[in-house]
Amino acid sequence: MSVWCLISKKGGWSSSFLFMDHFRCHYSDTVKARLDSVGVQLKLISKGCTSIVQPIDVGVNKPFKDRIKSQWWEWMIGFGQDGGNIPTPSREDVQHWVVEA
Repeated sequence: MSVWCLISKKGGWSSSFLFMDHFRCHYSDTVKARLDSVGVQLKLISKGCTSIVQPIDVGVNKPFKDRIKSQWWEWMIGFGQDGGNIPTPSREDVQHWVVEA
Protein backbone atom coordinates (compact mmCIF):
# COMPACT_ATOMS: atom_id res chain seq x y z
CA MET A 1 0.00 0.00 0.00
CA SER A 2 1.29 3.45 -0.84
CA VAL A 3 0.39 6.41 1.30
CA TRP A 4 1.05 10.03 0.48
CA CYS A 5 0.10 12.86 2.83
CA LEU A 6 -0.12 16.52 1.90
CA ILE A 7 -0.72 19.23 4.44
CA SER A 8 -1.63 22.67 3.17
CA LYS A 9 -1.74 25.82 5.30
CA LYS A 10 -3.87 28.71 4.08
CA GLY A 11 -5.17 31.58 6.12
CA GLY A 12 -4.31 30.04 9.48
CA TRP A 13 -5.96 26.65 8.91
CA SER A 14 -4.50 23.46 7.62
CA SER A 15 -5.96 20.66 5.55
CA SER A 16 -4.61 17.12 5.45
CA PHE A 17 -5.05 14.87 2.45
CA LEU A 18 -4.27 11.16 2.24
CA PHE A 19 -3.64 9.83 -1.26
CA MET A 20 -4.26 6.11 -1.79
CA ASP A 21 -4.88 3.80 -4.72
CA HIS A 22 -8.24 2.25 -5.61
CA PHE A 23 -7.89 -0.86 -3.46
CA ARG A 24 -11.48 -1.47 -2.32
CA CYS A 25 -10.85 -1.26 1.43
CA HIS A 26 -9.21 2.16 1.07
CA TYR A 27 -12.53 3.83 0.38
CA SER A 28 -14.79 1.84 2.67
CA ASP A 29 -17.19 3.74 4.92
CA THR A 30 -15.14 2.71 7.97
CA VAL A 31 -11.92 4.14 6.54
CA LYS A 32 -13.62 7.33 5.38
CA ALA A 33 -15.25 7.84 8.79
CA ARG A 34 -11.98 7.29 10.65
CA LEU A 35 -10.07 9.69 8.41
CA ASP A 36 -12.83 12.26 8.75
CA SER A 37 -12.72 11.93 12.54
CA VAL A 38 -9.07 13.03 12.54
CA GLY A 39 -9.55 15.76 9.93
CA VAL A 40 -7.99 14.00 6.95
CA GLN A 41 -9.55 14.10 3.49
CA LEU A 42 -9.18 10.93 1.41
CA LYS A 43 -8.07 11.43 -2.19
CA LEU A 44 -7.94 8.41 -4.48
CA ILE A 45 -5.26 8.16 -7.15
CA SER A 46 -6.84 7.75 -10.57
CA LYS A 47 -6.87 4.22 -11.93
CA GLY A 48 -4.08 3.60 -14.40
CA CYS A 49 -1.76 6.18 -12.83
CA THR A 50 0.26 3.82 -10.62
CA SER A 51 3.30 3.99 -12.87
CA ILE A 52 3.30 7.78 -12.61
CA VAL A 53 2.55 8.41 -8.94
CA GLN A 54 3.66 5.16 -7.30
CA PRO A 55 7.04 4.32 -8.88
CA ILE A 56 8.05 2.05 -5.95
CA ASP A 57 5.01 -0.16 -6.66
CA VAL A 58 6.12 -0.53 -10.27
CA GLY A 59 9.89 -0.69 -9.86
CA VAL A 60 10.26 -2.66 -6.62
CA ASN A 61 7.03 -4.19 -5.29
CA LYS A 62 5.74 -5.64 -8.58
CA PRO A 63 8.97 -7.49 -9.49
CA PHE A 64 9.27 -8.76 -5.90
CA LYS A 65 5.68 -10.05 -5.90
CA ASP A 66 6.21 -11.64 -9.33
CA ARG A 67 9.26 -13.54 -8.04
CA ILE A 68 7.37 -14.72 -4.94
CA LYS A 69 4.45 -15.86 -7.10
CA SER A 70 6.78 -17.74 -9.44
CA GLN A 71 8.28 -19.67 -6.53
CA TRP A 72 4.81 -20.35 -5.13
CA TRP A 73 3.73 -21.80 -8.49
CA GLU A 74 6.79 -24.06 -8.55
CA TRP A 75 5.91 -25.20 -5.03
CA MET A 76 2.28 -25.84 -6.07
CA ILE A 77 3.29 -27.84 -9.15
CA GLY A 78 5.34 -30.06 -6.88
CA PHE A 79 2.09 -31.43 -5.42
CA GLY A 80 0.91 -32.71 -8.80
CA GLN A 81 -2.53 -32.62 -10.34
CA ASP A 82 -4.26 -35.41 -8.40
CA GLY A 83 -7.16 -33.17 -7.37
CA GLY A 84 -6.37 -33.45 -3.67
CA ASN A 85 -6.07 -30.60 -1.24
CA ILE A 86 -2.85 -28.66 -1.47
CA PRO A 87 -1.39 -27.89 1.94
CA THR A 88 -0.64 -24.39 3.14
CA PRO A 89 3.02 -23.52 2.70
CA SER A 90 5.05 -23.49 5.90
CA ARG A 91 6.42 -20.29 7.32
CA GLU A 92 9.89 -21.59 6.42
CA ASP A 93 8.83 -22.08 2.78
CA VAL A 94 7.58 -18.50 2.58
CA GLN A 95 10.70 -17.14 4.26
CA HIS A 96 12.83 -19.01 1.73
CA TRP A 97 10.83 -17.52 -1.15
CA VAL A 98 11.33 -14.00 0.25
CA VAL A 99 15.09 -14.51 0.59
CA GLU A 100 15.30 -15.92 -2.94
CA ALA A 101 13.18 -13.13 -4.44
